[in-house]
Amino acid sequence: MIREVSLEDIDNGLLEVYIEGYRHHHNGRPDIFVDLSDEQLRKDLEEHLNRLPAIVYIENDRVVGYLSYSIKKRHTAKLDVDQLVVKDGLRGKGIGKKLMAEAKKIATDNDCDRIELNCWNFNENALAMYEHIGYKKQRIMYEMKLK
Repeated sequence: MIREVSLEDIDNGLLEVYIEGYRHHHNGRPDIFVDLSDEQLRKDLEEHLNRLPAIVYIENDRVVGYLSYSIKKRHTAKLDVDQLVVKDGLRGKGIGKKLMAEAKKIATDNDCDRIELNCWNFNENALAMYEHIGYKKQRIMYEMKLK
């Protein structure tokens, strides 16, 4: 089941999913995703949910997937996927695809022309999933580390 997130979801699996996603990114880019405590990540999640709409995937009455987004309108409307996280051990079972399909419905309902998202190079499974469901590379972002 997919539905809009509620603050009660934090203690019903969402915080675990969020922490797993953050730790995955910390392992891939510890220079950007600094080591935060579970308590700091809980506060970060609460602030995140107050800023952006999100949907959750429920399985056995627990949150096992999460997608946050924003809708931006400038010259055209687009839905930006901010975060997509699926619980470790359940990845590769179609939950991410279902959350992305729901994001597509939300975008369509809001008259968006497209969906955009960013994905880190180290996140090879996510990159493969996005390409598998029809997403195309739009641009390349470069960086030069100074420290």
